[in-house]
Amino acid sequence: MNKLQKISTPSIIGKASVTKGVHTLYILFLLTVGIVAVVGPGLYGYGYYRTPLVERPFHPQYDDLKPTGFRGHGYGIVGAAMIIGGVTLYSSRKRLRIFSGIGKVKHFLEFHIFLCLVGPALVVYHTTFKFGGLVAVSFWSMTAVVLSGVIGRYFYVQIPKGIQGNEMSMAELATENERLQNELEKQFGLSPEYLKRIDAIALPQTGAAQMGLFETINFFVMNDLTHRWKLRKIYAALRARGTSRDVIKRLRSRANVRIMLTRRIAFLKQFRSLFYYWHVIHLPFSIVMFVILLIHVGVAVAFGYTWIW
Repeated sequence: MNKLQKISTPSIIGKASVTKGVHTLYILFLLTVGIVAVVGPGLYGYGYYRTPLVERPFHPQYDDLKPTGFRGHGYGIVGAAMIIGGVTLYSSRKRLRIFSGIGKVKHFLEFHIFLCLVGPALVVYHTTFKFGGLVAVSFWSMTAVVLSGVIGRYFYVQIPKGIQGNEMSMAELATENERLQNELEKQFGLSPEYLKRIDAIALPQTGAAQMGLFETINFFVMNDLTHRWKLRKIYAALRARGTSRDVIKRLRSRANVRIMLTRRIAFLKQFRSLFYYWHVIHLPFSIVMFVILLIHVGVAVAFGYTWIW
């Protein structure tokens, strides 16, 4: 009998399973709230937002949805508060030692992304899709922050993190990859031939150190799209040798982890550099956005536009 077929199904660790389940519910909750918060106002004011600017003062929803109206003003205040809160919470957790023991960095990052995607959407509703003057500068700065944030998130996840979300050293990565290799070889009985084939999927034909920015990003994107298809060919070869479907099913998750870890170790230096330069681009847009936001709020308060207060 093939060695792979002799392996019994591993027991599921209850605590890890519960933690993963809670995290999944947390993400679903954020996703649901985000969709409702972004789509709801659009559906409510659809007719108003489609009305030409010169005709809007005569629309029945004008007093409610105009930038100084109850709902329109509220969109701006809530949206700005979400942006400020998202940046403050994540930055505090990441940089202040006093908050280092509270939750995982990645969970704060997920909440930061939620707030800083929904918040700008509400700010757009506050503007009623009219952009001009200083507001236009703030809007495009905010747009640049959001888009660069999405790109930065992709760079961030390529840098391996520990259980608390802190960046792992090269020594820790090497130890983890060696442990995973031993697991694949001993627990799953994977031969060096198949382990080498799995590792080949994770690495470029040319050396990672010689690849430029666009080559690196292109490799990661294409690798994300094609590595599962390449793994299926390996699984087909294992099945042809008599390996059971149950074993292959359990092997899939570990093989995917091996590919991700091997790939990230090879490109760790590049992505650390990319993430550093991303900060150089992301930070100025964020500063411009917040400065104009403060000016806008100051002017609004000076002219008496204080919403419900």
